[in-house]
Amino acid sequence: MFFKRKSLIKIYISLAIGFVLPAAHADPTFPNRAVNIVVAFGPGTGSDTIARILSEKMREILGSPVTVENRLGGGGVIGTEYVARAKPDGYTLTLGSTSSLGTTPVLNPNAKYDVKKDFVFISGLAKSDYVIITSTSPSAPQNLKELLAQIKKEPSSFASAGVGTITHLATEMLLHKASLSATHIPYKGSGQVIVDVAAGQVLFATDSPAAALPLIQSGKLRALAVTGPTRLAALPDIPTVAESGFADFQVLAWWCLAAPTGTPDDVVKKLSDAAQKAISSPEVTARLRKMEIDPMLMNAAELTAFVNKDIPIWTKFIQSSGIKITP
Repeated sequence: MFFKRKSLIKIYISLAIGFVLPAAHADPTFPNRAVNIVVAFGPGTGSDTIARILSEKMREILGSPVTVENRLGGGGVIGTEYVARAKPDGYTLTLGSTSSLGTTPVLNPNAKYDVKKDFVFISGLAKSDYVIITSTSPSAPQNLKELLAQIKKEPSSFASAGVGTITHLATEMLLHKASLSATHIPYKGSGQVIVDVAAGQVLFATDSPAAALPLIQSGKLRALAVTGPTRLAALPDIPTVAESGFADFQVLAWWCLAAPTGTPDDVVKKLSDAAQKAISSPEVTARLRKMEIDPMLMNAAELTAFVNKDIPIWTKFIQSSGIKITP
């Protein structure tokens, strides 16, 4: 009787495991409803634009609706945290960025998500350099060396799109490497930044090529250097910061897709393949490059390795600089 009872218990356990195990795998019909890409910033931002370009192509590839939802607030905290707490089934994703996943968790005490613990990375999407700009007045610096010499000689100011933005942090990182300081003047977005720099009201700024190029090409702004590893195709005569004397300096904006931790591997793989296929398509590549943004083709493993290398650089710099966002 004892052995018979033991055998029955084993059978019940086996049946229970059989019912539980399939839940750990994806629904083979995935996706059978809309996949929602959450953007933690407003309409018209770089993250929003990339998400909408991506969603159109992924919809074709997956054969299922792919929507974009803007969840603003807290400098990217609210939308990103929403995804971190979402059901890990592949239907709720974040359009992550250098800001929302890289710098905000260190800068903002209200960010309660842990990037390593709360997210699984799906696919790299896009990347962009920044350009250091000043006015074209006769007294303005002609190159990065002259800019740094002027900052060393006299009190100087720089503008950014806001405290804690990459345009702010990139400049602070350059000043730190040059052992210099300048007064930071934060704005609400890039629009007025480039206007005031062009007018000479602020000495310089670091901003995106998409924002700065029209005024550079019209002769109202002077580009001094670009922050990425190579020169921009649109500015072939402008050196990188590394070429200008700071060999290890590199700042990129990047965007990626991520999902809540626990999302099944086969779902991640299907989403990753679809995202990379979308980003590498000629029409999407062309639309991105019109904005001076390049595709960043990385699968889940490659993106995870990249993020694990990039985020600690920002973390170390932010913690040593003492820069904080006041909630």
